[in-house]
Amino acid sequence: MKRFFLSIIMMAAAVVGVKAQYDGQCVNFKLSTGDSIPVELSCCQSLNPQVKDGNIVWNLNFDTPRGRVVQTMDNVSSVDYMSKEQVREQVRKAMVEFYQSTNGDQWSNNTNWCTDKPVEEWFGVMTTPGYPYVRHLYLSGNNLSGQLPGGDCLQRMVGLNSLNLWENQIGGTIPESLTHNFTTNGLLMDNNLLTGEIPATLFDLPYFNRFEVGENNLTGPIPANISHLMDDAFLINIAGNDLSGEVPETVVNHPRFSQLWDYIVPQRGHLAVPDIPAPVMDVTDVDGNHFSTTDVYKDNILTLLYNYSSAQSGYTDKLAKAYEAYKSKGFEVLGMMPGNVDDVKKYLYENNITWMNVDPEGFRGFFDRYFMYLNYVNLVDQNGHIVFTSLMDENGKMEDTGYLGSTRDQLLFDILEKEFGAIDYTPYTSTDYSADGEVMTLQKATKGLGVDIVFVGNAFVDKDMAPGGKYEKKMKEAMEQFFAYEPYTSLRDRFNVYAVKAVSPNHDLYEGTKQALSSNEDAFAYAQKVKDLIPDRPLRVSVIYDSYNAGRSICYMYDDASYVALMLNGVNRVLNHESGGHGVGRLLDEYVEDNANSVPTAEMKEYLEKAWTDFGRGANIDLHADVTQTRWSHLAADSRYAFERLGAYEGAGTFGRDVYRPTENSMMRYNDIPFNAPSREAIYKYVMQESEGPDWKYDYETFVAFDEPGRQQFVNAQRKAAARGNDSASDYDKENNATRPLPPVFVSGTWKDAMKKK
Repeated sequence: MKRFFLSIIMMAAAVVGVKAQYDGQCVNFKLSTGDSIPVELSCCQSLNPQVKDGNIVWNLNFDTPRGRVVQTMDNVSSVDYMSKEQVREQVRKAMVEFYQSTNGDQWSNNTNWCTDKPVEEWFGVMTTPGYPYVRHLYLSGNNLSGQLPGGDCLQRMVGLNSLNLWENQIGGTIPESLTHNFTTNGLLMDNNLLTGEIPATLFDLPYFNRFEVGENNLTGPIPANISHLMDDAFLINIAGNDLSGEVPETVVNHPRFSQLWDYIVPQRGHLAVPDIPAPVMDVTDVDGNHFSTTDVYKDNILTLLYNYSSAQSGYTDKLAKAYEAYKSKGFEVLGMMPGNVDDVKKYLYENNITWMNVDPEGFRGFFDRYFMYLNYVNLVDQNGHIVFTSLMDENGKMEDTGYLGSTRDQLLFDILEKEFGAIDYTPYTSTDYSADGEVMTLQKATKGLGVDIVFVGNAFVDKDMAPGGKYEKKMKEAMEQFFAYEPYTSLRDRFNVYAVKAVSPNHDLYEGTKQALSSNEDAFAYAQKVKDLIPDRPLRVSVIYDSYNAGRSICYMYDDASYVALMLNGVNRVLNHESGGHGVGRLLDEYVEDNANSVPTAEMKEYLEKAWTDFGRGANIDLHADVTQTRWSHLAADSRYAFERLGAYEGAGTFGRDVYRPTENSMMRYNDIPFNAPSREAIYKYVMQESEGPDWKYDYETFVAFDEPGRQQFVNAQRKAAARGNDSASDYDKENNATRPLPPVFVSGTWKDAMKKK
């Protein structure tokens, strides 16, 4: 170790340029307190020692997106240059302290921690190859408890960029020492047990741009300089704590306050609530007409900003009745729905919605990454102030249920009634049930013995049942969607497709309304009305809701390969995922449900294996990280499938770790590109076995020849995604729970067993 004492340094050059020359090295400042502050040299433009008031002060200069940032240190007793080996050993020791402080023995997954293995092999640790630094600790949802270590432990984690510790049970305060981690750019600790005040010095760190500590127990004031994180591309969430006092002027006057207030203001009721400005957007509607939200606010007594994607089931139906009654009295709705503009327009047309709707690209562009979590009920007055939100009460107190699932949303209708008068919310009720149970044969198989599938609609009323009417069109649309992707397109002539009319009492889904189907047994009962069903076969039923946001779709998979798939968002690619993937193909999900660090227990692994060996479920997931050991190893070894980039990608079966999928993306992950090769093969096998009968034998080369259109379709979709700079789904498709289906439910027994137990 080469040591430079301060007296020698001060007689030497005034400025030490460090960035290029010392890439990968570290300088360690030893303080008179005994603590250490290591600095990664490649992140610092210069170290500048100066004499100030008779004391030696070090200025560290960083060039950042905010411009030149200077960090000052005094009470420095010595400065050491450290080799990579010395840094690596120091980091290892600091991480062991972190492990002990957060009760590492109790973590859900602590693989390799505190062992002799390289730290990059410790669970949740991300490094940069060739460097001795730990860049990220990703331990969200991993049962960490205790508290973050004090002293200089976090400082000695040289080069640490971010701590991702969401959804644990970490208490204690945010250590002040973290503010000496000059390379840190993020602290992500939503849903923990943190206490104490927020250290203001965090927001002066050179690269700090992400602070997410929502739903903790933090107290004290909001630091004024937290406004640094309200700039473009930065992330902030401090809502759901017990912060108090005034919201700083630097925050309230920030241009993005109207976009970010719901990540700042909602607390436990002790923060003074400022006037909250509604967003000012110059955008176009879905038909391309330009308008300003400011004009809309001025032209109406009350304007509702309504985010469909977050709304609760049935809310849109009730709101539509209020709009029709109040629109001539000074009430307007600005609908906001991220996604494809054509899909949005289709939904508006089919549901006869006439209020204003922001073009989804404009909506998403304005709110940036926050668009998915924008509260869905915000009422604005003529002055452009939000006067009611379902997110919090007038004192800023959040609902215990958090951002979604608020019980305050229904208060909107009380406010509208007080302003504009009472209306009758009694829904339309069917009176003509003569078409109920009527069977429509949409297609008959022209090859093989036939494979039966049945579509049934829910929340359709009597006036939808006319020949050629809404119900029939929707069922035919569902059939075409089912066959839109390979291998179903090429197997279509082997299917018998039926639809059964189900007349619901009400179309609306809000409280007190009734629909024709309320259980899986109801779905099976309607399907049994098809007299041409092939005896002793699985009963496959797809239930199509006449709705956009009735909830997350789901498939119930029975032991005899029967299923009930509920399409709670109408007809879209979720139908292919649920009915084609889970239902007929017996595939499992390739997405991660909530936690990227979630790991299946030994019992769950055994359960998944039995699902495959006993019922043929899950040809598209595996527990082996080595692709040569997976269920699709034969496809991965075949050069004809090289362009599908088959491998063992970690994260599948809803778990983030230790379960593997065949491709980066597919229909069973984000629903936005076709089925991958292992999925197509499984679907092909099950359809052909049933269509051709018990004597049919699978032949791999026959399948490969059959699968040529499937390979082309999948690879073309991959290439288009790559051309968009997005090899997987959009952020909305990946993260929005309104459209992402739920994991399937395995139901013991057959459909006949279910009917006996009804």
